[in-house]
Amino acid sequence: MSDPVRTVSEGTTVRRYEMRDLAAAPRFANPDLGLGNPAMVSTRPALSDLTILDTADHRLLRAGIVLAHRSMDGEGAWLLAAPTWSPQLPAEHVEAMTSGDVPEAIQAVLAPLLRGAPLAPVGTQRRSRVTYLVRTTDRVPLGSVVDDHVTIRRDGEVLTQYREVCVDTGTMSRTQVEWVDEVLRGAEGIRVDRQLPLASRLRILTNDDAFTGAIDLSVTGPVDTDASMAEIVGHFISQGAHEVLLADLNVRSGRTRKVQPLVRALRRFASEVPVVAPVLPHGHIDELARELLWAADELDGAFGADQEELLTGDRYLGIFERISKLRTPTLAQGIGTGSAREEIGGMVAEALDAMLRAGRAAPHTLDDTGWKTAAAAAERLVVTAELAALLAPKQARKLRNRASELFDGLVACDNDELQALRASLGSSSPEEAFGIGRRYAGLADTRAEARTEFTEHWPKDRRKVYKAARELLERLGIDGLETTEDPESAPAGDTRTDG
Repeated sequence: MSDPVRTVSEGTTVRRYEMRDLAAAPRFANPDLGLGNPAMVSTRPALSDLTILDTADHRLLRAGIVLAHRSMDGEGAWLLAAPTWSPQLPAEHVEAMTSGDVPEAIQAVLAPLLRGAPLAPVGTQRRSRVTYLVRTTDRVPLGSVVDDHVTIRRDGEVLTQYREVCVDTGTMSRTQVEWVDEVLRGAEGIRVDRQLPLASRLRILTNDDAFTGAIDLSVTGPVDTDASMAEIVGHFISQGAHEVLLADLNVRSGRTRKVQPLVRALRRFASEVPVVAPVLPHGHIDELARELLWAADELDGAFGADQEELLTGDRYLGIFERISKLRTPTLAQGIGTGSAREEIGGMVAEALDAMLRAGRAAPHTLDDTGWKTAAAAAERLVVTAELAALLAPKQARKLRNRASELFDGLVACDNDELQALRASLGSSSPEEAFGIGRRYAGLADTRAEARTEFTEHWPKDRRKVYKAARELLERLGIDGLETTEDPESAPAGDTRTDG
């Protein structure tokens, strides 16, 4: 017989299992191994009841946060559990219940997630716990077994029942531990590294509403190029929003008094969010960017009561409401239902084609419209490349750099100040006209030089931008690149070489 007091090994002595709720209760007595009848710690199960509070659209549960009233041993308490948001929010915080209202401190820290929506009971969880002491035949305690029966209900209806078993092997021998493990597996127990978090268990409460699978303001994990455009946009928005929200919670929870990280996060998100503007209805992103910059400007330098008033104000919290709606966005008209890589690939090809045509035509137009068209085409290609960076950052960055160089050169080819100077001549004095004329001549010379330079470099530049676009489309898995322009041939009458 094995030595009943020899420990299993150094390190943790806790083993966790999951079982069906109706699985037969295992017996932990085996005299041959020195294990006597176990002893119940209490004559009856210990009960713990949770009443889960959330908004009607389950904003907290969808974000992985549990807010509940807990009743245990006749005492009430408030429970806030947000392990995936730690340390900005507590992994588990229990506060004594002094009234029927959720404590103001908890409501304040959850304000960006609640955004003014009322809280109400959305479900219950009852945990019935039986604890056994595993003993020797001489009744010497060796370890313990905690057997939890859990039931989750909504509107009184049982949604799920399960059991979680935790074994503290204590001073049991390896042979005894292996036998206990075999007993539990014989009772349909499955050993797990850790039990599911409470928030994951309670997600079942959201399964029957219109928000199934949606995450409110947290990141869902990586997405691949075969995801839909809406999924790609939602993921991009969630990443920026999550950074802002974490910076907000750091201030709101009192972890820091410094508001500058939040100001920087707001401004960074405002600068990045226009990337997805081409695939969303007109104005959506402009409005969000304006509100983000407003919040950054207002918070920059705000202290004390002024800062608190801003963070709790409807306009500031409304920013998070706008962001939440973009997590499952309505796309602009003309955006198809194919995968994001197909949609973005088509946009890249169209923008490239427009750039190649406009770049070729600009030097041959009789007025300034050709240069304006080329500059607009280059800007479109820049924006499209920035969008493609959501899927293929390296290749898209190369295309963006090529397109930006073209755009910068074309801006110099079309100086709007020249037109304004011409218009001002009619109302100017002779002295003013002389100065305007000199200014005009200088700008005209600079524009002429820019146009000459663009025209001379265009054969080489168009091949560079074409190659960058082709590499990007290959990375996206888009076969072929059809354009109306052949980048390997010079325009009619153009005999210039790359040199």
